[in-house]
Amino acid sequence: MRALTRVEARKHRKRGDYMAAAVALFAALILGMTITAFVVLRSDLDAANQARDALARQVQGLGEKPVAGPPGSRGKTGEAVVGRTGLPGPQGAPGSPGPKGASGKAAPTITPSPGPSGPSGPPGPAGPAGQVGADSTVPGPSGPPGQDATGAPGANGRDGADGKDGSPPAEWTYTDTSGVTYRCSPVDGFDPRNPRYRCTPTSTPNPTPTSDSSTAAVFRGPR
Repeated sequence: MRALTRVEARKHRKRGDYMAAAVALFAALILGMTITAFVVLRSDLDAANQARDALARQVQGLGEKPVAGPPGSRGKTGEAVVGRTGLPGPQGAPGSPGPKGASGKAAPTITPSPGPSGPSGPPGPAGPAGQVGADSTVPGPSGPPGQDATGAPGANGRDGADGKDGSPPAEWTYTDTSGVTYRCSPVDGFDPRNPRYRCTPTSTPNPTPTSDSSTAAVFRGPR
């Protein structure tokens, strides 16, 4: 079953109010007609009784006995007694829809005001380390110039001990100014105190110099 909207519910409620008012008006009309009929009958009965009494007195005045008997005294009007409410009658036919009522005012929009801020919670745990970013191609800003910091002069070191005499090399090579490379080897009867070497060319530049460099030469080696 479909739920009624607010407008439909309002129309349904108004329709019920109109029907209740119509039933009440109809009941009041029936009650008024009943009371009116009762008053008219009572008035007619009083008039008939008065006419009968007048006729009876007229017959008595003529020396005759009235058929209805002499007029008697009228009793007191009885007290009106309201009887019990009868059973409700059958439901009447629904009335025609009433006129459309005026639209109601829209409910005001209430904007809730924010409450006060709560206390700050404890700091959360540190998150995992992020991935290393790519090298930036934008140079960073230049830092401030540094200050010259000149340290105090150090203390003088101690003098080193005299070294031992080194032994002459077993062989050695050298290249002269013309680009010829020589390998120098100790001569026969080599004396380490007066080392002498025989140097033989091992490579020549291109083109070969005109001078003959294939002849071995004797040099005093380094000490």
